[in-house]
Parts: sequence; C-alpha cells; structure tokens
Amino acid sequence: MRIATTHDVDVGETEVVKRYRTWARGEPEREWQGLRLLDTYTPGVAPRPLRRFHRGGRPAVAMTRVGGTSLGGAPLDDEQATQVARALTRLHTCVPRNALDRLPRRIWDVGQALADVRRRARRRPRGLSGDVGRALAAGAAWVESADASRLREEDVRPVFGGADGNIANFLWDGVGCAVVDFEDSGTSDRAFEVADLVEHVSGSLTGAVDADVLLHHLALDGHEQRRLLPARRLMALHWLLMLLPGAPADRRNPPGSVDAQAGRLLQLLS
Repeated sequence: MRIATTHDVDVGETEVVKRYRTWARGEPEREWQGLRLLDTYTPGVAPRPLRRFHRGGRPAVAMTRVGGTSLGGAPLDDEQATQVARALTRLHTCVPRNALDRLPRRIWDVGQALADVRRRARRRPRGLSGDVGRALAAGAAWVESADASRLREEDVRPVFGGADGNIANFLWDGVGCAVVDFEDSGTSDRAFEVADLVEHVSGSLTGAVDADVLLHHLALDGHEQRRLLPARRLMALHWLLMLLPGAPADRRNPPGSVDAQAGRLLQLLS
C-alpha cells in the first residue's frame, strides 16, 4: 500500500535528517518533543534527537540512524508481532503524567477523527452497489450512534501517542523494533492508538498485520478493550472513505482495495 508522505528524509551513515513539507500544525516541534521524551524515558525505542535547524527554508530535525528494515513487506511472524507490541507498549507507558500534561493532543485525535469521519460519511456518494454501498450505509449510521459518541465522551487515561499507524514506521533489526515518525505525536488514548495501527491499510489490506495476533500480545485493560472495537470501526470507516473512487487514497492503492476495505468494515460492524 502506498501512503502519502509529509516530509523528505536524508539518510546518512550515522544520522537521519527529516525535512518537513508542512509545519503549520507544529510538526517539527512535535517530533522534537516526542523524540526527547522517548530518549529520556525509554531510550532505544526511537531515534535519539540531535539538533533542530532549517535547510532550504524548511524546518528540519536531525536524529540518530537506527538499524533495521521497515516492516510491512510480508506478514509479521509471531516474534515480530511480539516486538511490535512491546515497542508500542513502551511508547504508551513510558512517559509520566507530568510530562504528558505539557504536550498537545496528537494531530487528528479521537474527537477530531470522529467529527471528520461523520462529516465525510454524511457527504458520501450515493448509489454505490454491493459491499461498498452496504458498508458505507452501515458505517454512516454507526458513526452517528451513541456507541461512536462514547469515544469522545468517555474519560480516558492519556498516553504518549505516535499518531501514525503505518506499520512501515516499525523497524525490525532481527531482535527488536524501533519506531520512527513522530511529527503528529502528542497525547492520545491507547485504544485509539492501537486501532490506528491495526486498521491502517499499510498492514490490514496487505495482510502484514493480523489484528488478532497483535492484540494477543498487547495487555489492554478492560476499559481499553471496550473502547477498542468502536475505535477500530471508526478507523475502518475512515479508510473506506479514503479509498472511494476519487478519494485521496484511491489511486495510491491496488485495484480491489475499496471492496476489501468494505468487507472489513462490515465484519467489524456485525
């Protein structure tokens, strides 16, 4: 699956320089803050931040180069799934509450996602047939429901959120995983972050991420488990809308992607 990028990356022998194409929402600052917090509280799970500067009129962040290969090219084996879950857990549990309180909410947090998906679902194309039409109708009804609204209304324990579910952001070195790309990071809730990963098309439609296997390795508490299904439904509907003909992810993904995504959403809604 091809995913749009928001930055350019220059890779050297020992360091990586990330140059941002957009920065109106504070992306360089979010990345810098996130890397510094992770380096302080759980070093090794992410690159170490080196310096901030401008290059060619664009903000940039230099960080250490971490070893490994991006996951997603093939289905995760059980050890890889274990290590992805371990890295994700470190992200979510390492930063203490007093440090989290100084961070902004992640870009496109659960409340913003719910409002955005509702708006787009109301404007969905009519007349689509088969599973796509059924999934859109069912998803549009669900996203207006009390079940969906609880995602925004419930109090949750804040966690550090990487805010990017692309499985390619997990680098596998044969032993463990490091995580990259924190330009959208901030505080979030764990169920939404997990849903962002397991429903991201980079892993779900390619078969790289088996949600049941990954969730087996994540020790979600009871409240997080209850929030997970509606969070997954929200993200699955988001990706169905993104994959519709003429939508942003349509031409970046193989033929048949929208039908596969419709089937996935219908299964989650059943």
